[in-house]
Amino acid sequence: MIESVMVQVTTAVGSREIAEEIARSSVEKRLAACAQVSGPVTSFFAWKGENCKEEEWLCVMKTPSSRSLELMEFVRRNHPYETPEIIVSPVIGALQEYLDWMTEVTSD
Repeated sequence: MIESVMVQVTTAVGSREIAEEIARSSVEKRLAACAQVSGPVTSFFAWKGENCKEEEWLCVMKTPSSRSLELMEFVRRNHPYETPEIIVSPVIGALQEYLDWMTEVTSD
């Protein structure tokens, strides 16, 4: 497995307002260098024995891998779903100046 210096943390929520709040507050708390909200997207999934279709909004946050667990826990605490999607994906390539900036703005 490639050990990444940076990661993307992605979640989906049921409203633009919640996605924007998670994005805004994760950056304000310096858990993420930046975050994007996109949507709506149509999600299909199985939940408690039912096939579901819902409109959702995606929130994608970028952070150093060293902050990923803290960011995941923050999203979990602020997420309205019983079992939220919180996925961490490695960034395997990026402009070095961008990586440096991400490290700088998420440092304590």
